[in-house]
Amino acid sequence: MPFLEPLLAAAVLAGAMLALLAAGLAGYRLARRRSAPQRSALRIISELTPEGLKRRTPAIADKLARAALTRLWALTDPVMTRQRQLLEQNGELQRRYGQARALIDLMAEFNQVMQPAAVLDRLSFGLSRFFAGDGVAIWIRASQGHFELAVKVAEDFPTSLNPHDRWVATVMAGDAGLLLPFWLDREMPCMAAPLLDAQGQRIGIVALTSRRRPAYTVEDGAFLRTVIGHAAMAIQNATLYQFIDTLSRIDPLTGLHNRREFDRLLQQALAAATQSGQPLSLIMADIDHFKQVNDRFGHQEGDRGLQQMARLIQQVPRRATDASFRIGGEEFAILMGDTDKAGAVDVSETLRGVTEGAKFLPNGEAMTVSLGIATFPADGRDAATLIAMADRALYQAKAGGRNRVVAAA
Repeated sequence: MPFLEPLLAAAVLAGAMLALLAAGLAGYRLARRRSAPQRSALRIISELTPEGLKRRTPAIADKLARAALTRLWALTDPVMTRQRQLLEQNGELQRRYGQARALIDLMAEFNQVMQPAAVLDRLSFGLSRFFAGDGVAIWIRASQGHFELAVKVAEDFPTSLNPHDRWVATVMAGDAGLLLPFWLDREMPCMAAPLLDAQGQRIGIVALTSRRRPAYTVEDGAFLRTVIGHAAMAIQNATLYQFIDTLSRIDPLTGLHNRREFDRLLQQALAAATQSGQPLSLIMADIDHFKQVNDRFGHQEGDRGLQQMARLIQQVPRRATDASFRIGGEEFAILMGDTDKAGAVDVSETLRGVTEGAKFLPNGEAMTVSLGIATFPADGRDAATLIAMADRALYQAKAGGRNRVVAAA
C-alpha cells in the first residue's frame, strides 16, 4: 500500500537514530571508564601540596597512571631535597647575619669607651643580649694568681676562682668539655672560654649559663671565641689609654700627682666640701735652700732629695683619700678632705720633724722644709683664694726662718 511506505521509512529512520544514540552513549561510557585512572591521577596532581610530596606515591590501579605518578614523585624528590637544603642554608645565613650584626654593634660600643672596666662591662652585656639574656661573668687574673670577678650579668657568680680548680684549669687550657663548674648548684648549660689580650695571653675567663636552653652548641662556642678575639684589641687599647692617662697625671720623678692633677682634684674636693659642709685643708710645702743642694751636691743628688721628700710625704699618717702632689720644682702640696686647721697643723708638724730627722744629704746634713696651711671655708671658698692663702702662709714660714709651719690667719 502506497500510504504505508512513508510510515515504514520514518520507522526505519527512528530505529537507526536510536541505535546511533545507544552506540554513542555506550562509547561515552566506555571512554569515561577507560580515562578514569588518568582523571584520578590528574585530580591527585591538582590537589598536590608540598607536604603531599613528602609522603609516599599514592596507590592507583591503572599501570599507566601509576607509572606517571611514580615518575612525578621521582622528579620532585630532588627538588624537595634542594628546597630543604636551601632552607637550611637560609637559616645558617640568617644566624651568621645576626652574629655579624651583633659583632658590629658590640665593636661600636667598644669604641665608645677607653677604660678596661668599661670594655668588660660592654662585653658582658653584649654577650647576654646576644644569647637572649643568659647569665654572663668575667673573671680577671689578679696578682696572686686567683681570678677575681670583674663583671656579672643576670646571674650570681663566685667573686673569686682558684686557679688550681679543675674546671678553671680546664677552661684556661682552652677546652671546658663537659665538665661543670663547681659553682653551679644544679644541672644547667654552661659555656666558658679564656679571655685573651691582643698578644693572645690568657688573662681571664668568660662564662655563660642559661636557664632557658637545653645546651650550648658548637656554633655558640665558636661565636663566643670570635667575640673574645675582637674584644682583645679593645681591651689592649683601653689598657694602653689608661696607662698613658695615668702617666699624664703623675710626676715621673717622685711618683706623686702632678700640677695638672692637683688643679683637677682641688676643684673636685672643693665641690664635695661645699656640698657636705665639711672643712678642707691645703698644705703647701717647700724644701729649704734647695738651690744650694743642687749647687753643692749636683742635680742627681737634688733629684734624690726630691724623691726622698716624696716618700716622707706619703709616709706621714693620713687617710687614703688624702692626695699628695709635686706642683713644681721643690714645691709640694697635700690635700686633706674633712680636716680642720688644727688637724692640718698636726700633720704638717709631723712631716717637718720627720724631714729634719731624716738627714739624707750625702754629708749627713739635714734637709728641712717649710709649710703653709689654708683651710676651706675660713681662708677661702674657691681654688684660687685657697692656694693664694696657703702660699702666703708658706712665704711667712720662709721669711720667719724656715723649717717651720705657718697657718693662714
